[in-house]
Amino acid sequence: MPTGRDRWPGCAGPPLDRPSAMPHLMRETDRATSLRTVPGEPFVARQPTAARPRFRPDIQGLRAFAVVVVILEHVLGRPAGGFVGVDVFFVISGFLITSLLLDEHDRVGRISFANFYRRRARRILPLAMLVLGCTFLASSLLFIGDRVRSTAWDTIWSALFAANWRFASTGTDYWQTDGPVSPLRHYWSLAVEEQFYLVWPVLLVVVLGLAARRGRYGSSARWVTGPVLGAVVLGSVLFALWEVEHRPTVAYFSTFSRAWELGVGALLAVLAPLLARIPAPARPAYQWLGLAGLVVSVLAITAESPFPVPGALLAVISTGLVIAGGVGGQRLMFPLTNRVVRYVGDISYSLYLWHFPLLILIGAVIPAGPTAVAVLTLGGTVLLSVLSYHFVEDPVRRSAWLERRQPGTPTRRTRATVVRRWAAPVAVLSLVAAVVVTATRPPAPQPPETVAITSQDELTAQIATALAADDWPVLTPPPGELGSLRFTDGDGQGCRPAIRDGNDCAVTGPRPRRLAVVVGDSIASAWLPLVRRSLEPAGWMVQDLTYAGCPFLAADTVSPIERITRACPGHRRTVRAFIEDRRPDLVVVSNAYHQRFADVGGRPSLPDWERAAHLAREQWLASAAKVIALQPPPSGKDPKSCITRVSTPEDCVSRLDAEYRSYAEADRRVWGGQGTWHIATTDWFCQAGRCPIFVGGVVVRRDGNHVTAEYARKLTPLFDEALAPILGKPED
Repeated sequence: MPTGRDRWPGCAGPPLDRPSAMPHLMRETDRATSLRTVPGEPFVARQPTAARPRFRPDIQGLRAFAVVVVILEHVLGRPAGGFVGVDVFFVISGFLITSLLLDEHDRVGRISFANFYRRRARRILPLAMLVLGCTFLASSLLFIGDRVRSTAWDTIWSALFAANWRFASTGTDYWQTDGPVSPLRHYWSLAVEEQFYLVWPVLLVVVLGLAARRGRYGSSARWVTGPVLGAVVLGSVLFALWEVEHRPTVAYFSTFSRAWELGVGALLAVLAPLLARIPAPARPAYQWLGLAGLVVSVLAITAESPFPVPGALLAVISTGLVIAGGVGGQRLMFPLTNRVVRYVGDISYSLYLWHFPLLILIGAVIPAGPTAVAVLTLGGTVLLSVLSYHFVEDPVRRSAWLERRQPGTPTRRTRATVVRRWAAPVAVLSLVAAVVVTATRPPAPQPPETVAITSQDELTAQIATALAADDWPVLTPPPGELGSLRFTDGDGQGCRPAIRDGNDCAVTGPRPRRLAVVVGDSIASAWLPLVRRSLEPAGWMVQDLTYAGCPFLAADTVSPIERITRACPGHRRTVRAFIEDRRPDLVVVSNAYHQRFADVGGRPSLPDWERAAHLAREQWLASAAKVIALQPPPSGKDPKSCITRVSTPEDCVSRLDAEYRSYAEADRRVWGGQGTWHIATTDWFCQAGRCPIFVGGVVVRRDGNHVTAEYARKLTPLFDEALAPILGKPED
C-alpha cells in the first residue's frame, strides 16, 4: 500500500467577492523508474535521479497556503487578495498532470487515456459528488422556491463540470448580479480544470505522436511539446487581455482565459530536466522569492484588479518560482514542508469543497451573526474535511474502484457484496431524480393583485405591525418566486425594443396631449408601475426611457455589466435628444445612490454625486415643463436570502444608515429648486429608522434595492397625493 510519501498532490481554488474556486487536488503514485528510449533500441529502465524526487513536500505546502488564503478571504474577508489561491492551484495542476503524462510516455512509449481518466474519476468524483448531494439536500431543507430551483441547476452544472459557464452566464445577467450567492459557486474552478484535462492529454498525445514520426522518442520527444505549450500560453494570455477588456465577468470564469495558468505549470513540467540543473545553493533563493511574491499577491491584489490578466501574473510567476526551485530537491523551506502544513495540504481538497457550502448555509441560518458564522464555518470545515478525507477521499483513492478486473479472477456474490455494489448507484440515481425534478418544477402561480392603501397613516400602521411580527404571514408576491420576477417587457432595457447601443428611444406619431417620461436606472424602472397606475388613468402617456445600470447623471458611470457601461453614454445622448425634441410635460427621474464613476476609479464622494445630478438637471432637462425626482427606496437585505424556512421577520428588517440619509438630503437639495420637485419616500418604507421586508402582506423589495411592482402599486394613493400640488387641477 502506498505511503504518504508516494503521493503527488495537485490543484485549483479562488474568491468570494469574486465568484469562488476550490483546490482540486491530485495524488498519484509516483513511479520508481522512468524510461529512456533510443531509436532502434528497446526501452531501457533508468532509475530516477535527484532531479525527480518521489515526493514534493513544497508543493504540498503550496496547496496548503493556497487553500488557507482562499478560505480566509471567503470567511473573514481578509486577506483581500486571497482569491489568487486559485491561480496557485491552476499552476500546480498543470505541472503535476503534465509530469505524470510525460513520465508515463517516457516509461512505456504511450499515454493511456483510460488509465488517466480512471485515476481522475477515482480522485475527484466521490468527494465532489458527496458534497454536491449534501449541499443540495441541505439547501432544499433551508431555502424556498426559486433559490432551491437555482441550487438544483447549479448542482446539475457542477456535476457536469460546466459550472464556470453557468456562473459566467449568471454574472452577466444584470438582475442576478446582486442575487443570493450559490453555495456551489466554488465548483467553477474544478470545471475549468476538468475541461483542460479533456483537451490537454489529447493534444499532448498528438504532439508526441508527430514527434515520433519525425524520429524523436522518449525524453527527447518532450521538447517538441514546449513550442506547442508556448503557443497555448501566449494565445490564452492575448485572449484573456481582450476578454478582460470586453467581458470581465466571463473572463474570470472562462476556460480559455485561464488556460495559460495551467499552461505555465505544464511548461515547468516540460522544462524539469533543465530546472534540475539549477545549482543547489540557488534553489532556496528561487523558492523564497516565489513565496514572498505569493504573500505580496494576497496583500496587494483586490477585487478591483483585472483578472485573470494582469492580476494573476504575480501569483502565477511566484508559484512557478517555488516549483522550479524545488525540481532538484528542497532545502530550507520549512514554511511549506513542515508536518502541519503538509497535512493541511493533504486535506485541502476536502477543505475547499466543504467550506463554501457551510459558509452560505450557516450564514442563512444565522443572518445577523457574522462572528458566529465565521467560527462555525471554520470549525465545521475542519471537522468535515478530516472525516471525509480519512473515510471517503483517501480510501477511495487507494481502492481498486474502476480498475479492470484481471481475466480469470473469481468473483464472490454475497448479499453484502451486492448491497455494497448497488447502494451507491441507487442513492446517486435517487438524488439525480430529485435534483432534476426540483430544477424543472415550474414557479407557483402569482396571487391576485393587492389593494392599495388609502393614506400615510394607514401605511404607517401597517409598517408598525410588520416590525412587530413574530411569524411570516402569507406574502404577495410569494417569496420563493422573487427570483423569477422581471420588470414588464421592455422596462429597464433602454426603451422598446431592447436597446442597441442606446439609440432606439423614439416615439413615432404625433405628440400625445400629456406626455410623461421616466428616466434613470433600474430604480426608475421599478417605479414604473407606480407612475403608470397614477398617470395613465388620467389620460397621460408614460414613456419609459430607463436603462438598468445606467443612471441619469452627468458623469461616466460603470455598470457591473460591461455591455451596459459601453451603451450607457449613447443612451443618455438619445434620452437628451428625445426630451429636447418632444418637450415632455413631466419627467420623473430616479437613480440608485450607490454608483461607480469611471473618472474617479470607483464610488464617487457625495459632492461628486451631487455635482453630477445637478448638471443633469441643469443641462439635460431644461426642455421639460416639470421635473420630479422620486427618492429611491432604502437598500436592505435581499428577501431571497433572508427569507428561509428557519428565519423570522426580524431577520429581514434593515436599518437606515447615515450614508443613505446623506444622499437623500443631497437628492433633495438638487431637485428641490424652481421647476423641479423632490418626493421623499423614506416614510413609505421605514419607521424610526427600521424597515421591514413586507408591509400589509406585500413584499417590499424584490432584492436589495428594487421595489416590487406589487408594493409600488400599493403606494399609488401616496404618489397621487404628492403629485396633486405639482400638477395642479387636470384640464377637462
